[in-house]
Amino acid sequence: MLLQNFEKLIIFGARGNTANYFLKILEKEKFEGEITVVSRDKSKNKYFNQFRLNFKILNGDINDTNFLEKCFDNIDTVLNLANMENSPKIVEFGSKQKVKWFILVHSTMIFSKNKSKFILNRINIEKDILKKNKNITILRPTMIYGNKRDINISRLIKYLDKYKIFPIFGNGKNLLQPIYVNDLSKSYFNVIKNKNVTFNKCYNLAGKNSIEYSKILKIIEATLKKKIIFIRLPINFSAILVKILNILFFGKFPINSSQVRRQGEDKIFTFDEAIKDFNFNPIKIEEGLKLQIKDYLNSK
Repeated sequence: MLLQNFEKLIIFGARGNTANYFLKILEKEKFEGEITVVSRDKSKNKYFNQFRLNFKILNGDINDTNFLEKCFDNIDTVLNLANMENSPKIVEFGSKQKVKWFILVHSTMIFSKNKSKFILNRINIEKDILKKNKNITILRPTMIYGNKRDINISRLIKYLDKYKIFPIFGNGKNLLQPIYVNDLSKSYFNVIKNKNVTFNKCYNLAGKNSIEYSKILKIIEATLKKKIIFIRLPINFSAILVKILNILFFGKFPINSSQVRRQGEDKIFTFDEAIKDFNFNPIKIEEGLKLQIKDYLNSK
């Protein structure tokens, strides 16, 4: 298979969770071209030795403008898997170097009804980029899950395996549509492969089906063969409580009030354009959860 669309590619966030699976796909496809990856810490370059791929590793901080400018030498395509807050400067400096295509992985979080400062900033980032550029493809995944490196479901699994009591903010009937890590990584590959139709478009990417938050907890409970006591707490009360705890812990409490309020939202999305343009075909949440819990139990 010819992978000419992957030539002159640079990846930001190349040691991240979904990047790992994306690189495995390129390895499976026997890609022989050079892939430029950016890594801040030179001591961690050995991470890339696990892949049978040809890497050009650039070490530096992308907040250093001199370093960032040099990243785009002889680059046609950018895949940003780092935080979306990095997208503006990546697009700005990449455009100066005549980069032809920016693929930015952002988030469906921008559609939240709870417009915190953090979310408003992300909304403005995306609006500004799309307003000023015509060579942008944006991928907006929902909550990512699937292995021990995700910061969502993996934490739930560990907590429910360790403790017998778990708080639910709200009634637990809010609908979620998380995306399996492998499915998202395949999307990166298929978006690049189908550049003729994915160029300068935006896609929301989610799991095949939606599910109530409480049902996710019940699946984890049943698969772990644990008996958990779930305590439902009102959203408004919980948000105030968490805000106080963040003050007491100097902002280092593991969740914030905005996250609590978002527990009352349904987070469901259609992905018809992704199906049509690059054959997006995610798995069901029930299937992905069981795979993840099985891996967790095997690793204990």
